[in-house]
Amino acid sequence: MVTLRKYLLIFIGLLGVHISIAQDANASSYTKFPLKIAIGNHAVGFPFQNSFNAFNLHLSLGTELGLNKNLKHSLFLSSDLGYISNGVIGSSINLNVDFVYRYTHKTNFFLETALGIGMLNQFHPRDIYALNESDGTYDKISDNGTIASLIGFKTALGYDFSKKTDFPFRIAFSHHFFIQTAYFDLRNFPIMPQSSSNILISYKFKK
Repeated sequence: MVTLRKYLLIFIGLLGVHISIAQDANASSYTKFPLKIAIGNHAVGFPFQNSFNAFNLHLSLGTELGLNKNLKHSLFLSSDLGYISNGVIGSSINLNVDFVYRYTHKTNFFLETALGIGMLNQFHPRDIYALNESDGTYDKISDNGTIASLIGFKTALGYDFSKKTDFPFRIAFSHHFFIQTAYFDLRNFPIMPQSSSNILISYKFKK
């Protein structure tokens, strides 16, 4: 619970930085912060490797900040707070910040590519124990997780309904590949490649 609260505070802090930058730059252009919700499947491996062998829940909540006014070629910063449930490598809470380029075609289909960094708190997939030196037995201890850093690449293909209707809504299929370092033990597991395939829904709040 302490770890989750810490990640929420960091996420709120990043959102506050986004809003501060937007207000300083151009209030009329940067007042829309869409709510982004993603749900999908997490896998261990390289892009699309093992993506559909088993279901491991990945949920995330985020927002974005536009950096230019070009509707066809958009640049923006995106941040999201996510949760991964994987019984093989353990569950984790992750926080990501990405620099994103979006190309929107006249048919309202769009393509995104992104590079980002982040951190996560990884929890062990099994109970963990520590030696009790007083009697020589091993006692079960609480798992507070282990902090690790990550670097990743994202792609997305979707459709923007707001271009033709008054409904400010986008939907996309996205794939996120990232490398975690370290996986608990830097000597034995210096990196852990992972990927996530998601359905992404974005709702743009009006002024």
